[in-house]
Amino acid sequence: MKQDVKRYGRTLEEKRIEKTIQCRQIVSEILNFGVDEFQKVKIIQLLSMEMENRDFMLKITESCKMFEESSEEESSKNKLLTI
Repeated sequence: MKQDVKRYGRTLEEKRIEKTIQCRQIVSEILNFGVDEFQKVKIIQLLSMEMENRDFMLKITESCKMFEESSEEESSKNKLLTI
């Protein structure tokens, strides 16, 4: 005879799914502000500076800096074309 297994609490997968849903809600709220690309990258950069893992933080901030630099170059090219 098979006994019913009682489960208490949530599994790691369920906890991870709940956290992912919360993250998606936070992103949705940020997007409701109508942020542009520069602001999105700046938010990512600022959040990365709050990370406990220094290596992750450095990789993310470096990527954000590269995006800002390429964005500035693109912006200056557009200004030259419109003059």
